[in-house]
Amino acid sequence: MKTCINLLLQSLRVYLVLICILCFPCIAFSIEPIATIGKPIPDSHAFLNNDSFLRVLPTHFQIIDSQIGEVVDEFGELTKNTDVIISPNATHLAVLNHLKDTEITTVSIWDTNTHEQISLWEIPSTISDLAGFSPTQPILATILNREINLWNWQTGESAGTVERENFPMISDMRFSSDGRHIFLASGQNIEVWNVETLLFEGQFDGHSANQFDGLAISPDGSRIASFDFMTGFVYMWDSKSRHLLWETKNSIGKTIQVIFSPDSQILYAVSRTYGLSKSNNNPWEGWDDKVRLWDVKSGQQIDSFETKFRQLRNMVLSPNGKTAILGYYDAVVVWDIENKKSLNELSDTIMPFDYFRLSPDGKSVLSVAPDYIKAWDIDSQEMRFLIFADEYRFQGLAISPDSKYFAVCRETTVELRDIQTGQVEIKFPHPISVWHKEEIAYSTTGKWIAAVNTFRSIVILDVENPEKIQRITPIIGQKTPRISAVGFSPNDEYLAVSCSERIDNNNHQNWILLWKRVEDTFVFQYAWQASFPAPPAFTNDADGSTLLVAGKDNEPYIWKLTARRAIPIASVDIVYPFQFSTDGRYLISNGQIWDWRTSRLINQPSFPEFDDISQDRSVLLSYNFREHQYLIWDVKHLLSFLPYPVEPKGKMITTLGLIKRNQLLQNFPNPFNPETWIPFRLADESSVTIDIYSSSGELVRSISTGNIKAGDYSAQSQAVHWDGKNNKGEPVSSGIYFYTINAGDFSATRKMLIKK
Repeated sequence: MKTCINLLLQSLRVYLVLICILCFPCIAFSIEPIATIGKPIPDSHAFLNNDSFLRVLPTHFQIIDSQIGEVVDEFGELTKNTDVIISPNATHLAVLNHLKDTEITTVSIWDTNTHEQISLWEIPSTISDLAGFSPTQPILATILNREINLWNWQTGESAGTVERENFPMISDMRFSSDGRHIFLASGQNIEVWNVETLLFEGQFDGHSANQFDGLAISPDGSRIASFDFMTGFVYMWDSKSRHLLWETKNSIGKTIQVIFSPDSQILYAVSRTYGLSKSNNNPWEGWDDKVRLWDVKSGQQIDSFETKFRQLRNMVLSPNGKTAILGYYDAVVVWDIENKKSLNELSDTIMPFDYFRLSPDGKSVLSVAPDYIKAWDIDSQEMRFLIFADEYRFQGLAISPDSKYFAVCRETTVELRDIQTGQVEIKFPHPISVWHKEEIAYSTTGKWIAAVNTFRSIVILDVENPEKIQRITPIIGQKTPRISAVGFSPNDEYLAVSCSERIDNNNHQNWILLWKRVEDTFVFQYAWQASFPAPPAFTNDADGSTLLVAGKDNEPYIWKLTARRAIPIASVDIVYPFQFSTDGRYLISNGQIWDWRTSRLINQPSFPEFDDISQDRSVLLSYNFREHQYLIWDVKHLLSFLPYPVEPKGKMITTLGLIKRNQLLQNFPNPFNPETWIPFRLADESSVTIDIYSSSGELVRSISTGNIKAGDYSAQSQAVHWDGKNNKGEPVSSGIYFYTINAGDFSATRKMLIKK
């Protein structure tokens, strides 16, 4: 008896598990990333003392040892919509949390020594991150449009409001060293406001600046420095008399920050440029990411320093003035000022504008920006190499099918590099310039690389014979279209190009152009309209033909490639990026899997959105926008649950009058003139629509039957009748047409012929 009960309980457990799997697939098969690539980009830094500094990440705070660069402590929790304000000497933090769908900002004050939150209160408005601590009182100043609000940050009570109705917008705000005044960079002026009386006391005159974008107050309170971002000029003022002492042009580019040394004797002026070119031979000659040191008294430059990184965005100085933190868009460097050398670097970071790819074998991630190439090993999650663009900027990226090499474009050529070392293996001798990430592609066999140059032609490079080159120029009518993407079909049988032709100032017509490989030469076949210019994806159909998925009317279509034209055989409601499954049965899109033959979304465990996918479709790569990291997902077990229905061969599709499956039958008569009947069978009650397309894919006629019951509609009296006319009532011309049935989740396509 006990044995029977135990067997019964065991069976119940099994059934319960099966029910949970069927009813709650997302719970049963929810997945987490198997790897996280890249370190989060810090939002800001501040020295706590000469040996450690605070790092503000998108999610929390870290304490870093400045000598070795290691994390020694972490605290706090930040949400998505937060800004962090750091007090002078970094003793306190104000976390401004902008509540979603409200006009309320919560303010939490943190003590950086104890790592504890010491107050929490609300501001009844959405304020900007332009705010600052008083150096002498528990006062936090915030800015909203032209209004200054003072708050007691210990209690959250208002300490006064300044309404500046007739003043320009504020670009920067600083408290005086004694906390008695607030200085505002506002348009062409530097304003002075009394903190106690909340009254305007005057402004700084006698300068030629077009705009003041930032300020700095010397530690001794005697000097104020300001700068004009666009012109690169720096201005030095006497804080009491408000007289201009000197001005100088800091760089050939933009001045982004000014900082006084702890003894108030040196001004550090931080500059950044964007690749200003002085000569055609070296477009990097104009780069000026430097920190210049100016003597505060004389206004003379006394030194400068720079690192190997580009696009400097801020600098923080240690209390003793010996160490600086240099924040770049792609790295953070702790810098020894006296010896002009790096103490440690955080270069394993990722920026949103980087173009990234997953290797076909799912083992490497490559990231390309104009200034650098970075590569990571997925197993170890460590950065494999960092290559700087010391001459010409990097553009475009394609990885070989065997995952051994990658191709990257420069402003003068295409380079083939080793994916493990980054070393150049082949430098193709022909000048190419690629401006968009989709404009370079590796062929599926690895023999060819296709890239688009600035002349809107496609250059096909032979990896086995670098001196051999083929140039093809797409033509639509009499115009050369703008190419947006290129792609190769399996076995390199076809090369497809997505492009657009400008019709007028507001409209473009998008096309797909097709070339067929004849031995080692690609020969143009034909073109057809497709209004969604996404990179094409290919697969081979069961009959050996080649299928291509590309957009049409912002809805991707599956096209079968024939000798004379591309035939639309199905449409799916998905968005780019999309890829066929390895067997071609399914389309994998962002967070979705579609059975494209039936236009049916597969109900399955939660599938992560992705930006790239491995060759065997088992590994996904996605981008975490908040923390600026790459996430790697293993989805083999999710794909294993895909249904793979077996089509019956030679078996009856009805049993005792019941329809077992949906079916679209051949029209009759066929060929026909001028009318025909379209038969079909329905397994379930459904609303039926028959869409008829021309050979070029244009919709000719749409016929709806309304909601009809399950049954056999193959007889002439029940089949859908077409009179050979389009939706305008006009007779169509002779030729091949395609008809598609849409009945619930069922969709199928056949062709027919009109002969007149």
